[in-house]
Amino acid sequence: MTTEARIIRRAERRTVPWANGAGTTAEIAAGVASRWRFSVATLEAGSTFSPFPGVDRIFTVIGDNPVSLDFGGGPTAIPRLNPTAFAGERSPDCVADGPTEAFNVMVHRSTTAAFVDIVDIGAAQDVTADGRLAVLVLVLDGWLSTDLGPVEPGDCLLVEQGSVRLSGQASVVVAEILART
Repeated sequence: MTTEARIIRRAERRTVPWANGAGTTAEIAAGVASRWRFSVATLEAGSTFSPFPGVDRIFTVIGDNPVSLDFGGGPTAIPRLNPTAFAGERSPDCVADGPTEAFNVMVHRSTTAAFVDIVDIGAAQDVTADGRLAVLVLVLDGWLSTDLGPVEPGDCLLVEQGSVRLSGQASVVVAEILART
């Protein structure tokens, strides 16, 4: 079986402005025809998120400070490492308790779905794309070793076909993209 996988270093991310110009995001990877995207946004003080009609989002604070999102009914506290899903049409006001970062997964809801989980890895295991369009592992703390090289904090392992064996001890964000049938 062919394996399509790569390590994406934090330093390799391309920083781009938000669609509404209210902030910046560092793109990690995107799927064919922009059906899905992984990125990390830099959040400071307050801003309003860009609307993305037809897109589902999963927002996970990975920096040191939590944020509040206000969809119009008052602020809701979003703690660190708590994946929060919402429709892209909704463009909440975001207030950060201090400078922080958030991992974002965006998918076109008519063609794809996404799942995000926070996992502590302590034993060797395989990251497998079987039945998925992509699986991304973002290292938060610790380190991982793979045949492709080390994966350190801020780095990502992206598997789009086949599987990659990893070992080490780390806290990670695992994001999966699936095709809707």
